[in-house]
Amino acid sequence: MRSSYTFSVESAVFDEPNLVSAAGLVPVLELAEQTGLSGLIAEHVRLPSTRVASGAVNPVGKLTSIIAAMMCGADCIDDVNVLRAG
Repeated sequence: MRSSYTFSVESAVFDEPNLVSAAGLVPVLELAEQTGLSGLIAEHVRLPSTRVASGAVNPVGKLTSIIAAMMCGADCIDDVNVLRAG
């Protein structure tokens, strides 16, 4: 199947009026996986002790979510709550 759409630089606009909430997470997370972000986090990040015991559980998933949210425009940690689906 061939696409009839031709990509041009002008067709990609990343300014605030054109942002769509969390819709951009899929390509961001796909790029993160293709570049090996999860593996790098697992290899280099250690959380030996935290104030809350569950804080050290699954650091790869937690940090990947925070990085993805920041790449999609999250300004603070409260903006990451958008990622919580239930």
